[in-house]
Amino acid sequence: MRKLTLFITFSLISVGIVFAQATDFTTDDCNGVTHNLFDSLDAGNVIVISWVMPCPPCATYTIPAYAAVQSFSTSHPGRVHFYLVDDYADTQCPTLVNWGNSNNMPLNTAFSDIVISMSDYGSNGMPKVVVLGGSDHNIYYNENDNKITFAGVQTAISDALSAPLAINDHQSSKFDLNSFPNPTQNGKLYVSYRVDNIENINFDIINILGETVRSFDNQIPKTIGQDNITFDISKLTKGTYFLRFSTLSHTEISRFVVAE
Repeated sequence: MRKLTLFITFSLISVGIVFAQATDFTTDDCNGVTHNLFDSLDAGNVIVISWVMPCPPCATYTIPAYAAVQSFSTSHPGRVHFYLVDDYADTQCPTLVNWGNSNNMPLNTAFSDIVISMSDYGSNGMPKVVVLGGSDHNIYYNENDNKITFAGVQTAISDALSAPLAINDHQSSKFDLNSFPNPTQNGKLYVSYRVDNIENINFDIINILGETVRSFDNQIPKTIGQDNITFDISKLTKGTYFLRFSTLSHTEISRFVVAE
């Protein structure tokens, strides 16, 4: 069995297939907006990160990745995001933003924070581009310098968009989490769940951009077993949202739609 496992592993490497996972981070972008990578991926987004110095060659090899992201702006609006990250966080945000604008990459989310580290994805080198997606937080693309191509990034984004999400659509789960009606009506979201212990439960509503738009913290179930709760979501605009149910030890997500 061990020989077979090793053979499979070496075979996958030999054809260039690498199964790996992204490294989570929580940080503010250059506009002061907080982002959590895994929350955004769990909400169905694809994140393309490009580390730059910045420098002229960085632009040459980053632009194909940027163009690949923009090619999904019509077919998958708001789901594919381009993160422009300073390589070692020693470039000030205004300089980084201006560099992106002057090199025809204005539709980016810029970061200058060492917490987003290219060292988490193998060899350093500018630019470096990775494509991240799916509820398993997988890496679909990881290339440096002149190996970065429009076709390669575009294919990786397509694969990431097809990845399954960690959402519960009326299927069995640890907490039997269910939100209804779907689409919602009259600005109310009804939630049923089952718990085995009396412990604090947090509910968060996340939009398709991976942003937390409402939080209902420290909700304490009334009884052990099946329980219900109602949330006022009348201020949410039309669209798809995710309800995240979390305790100290477990998290589940249910998808719902606000239709009016």
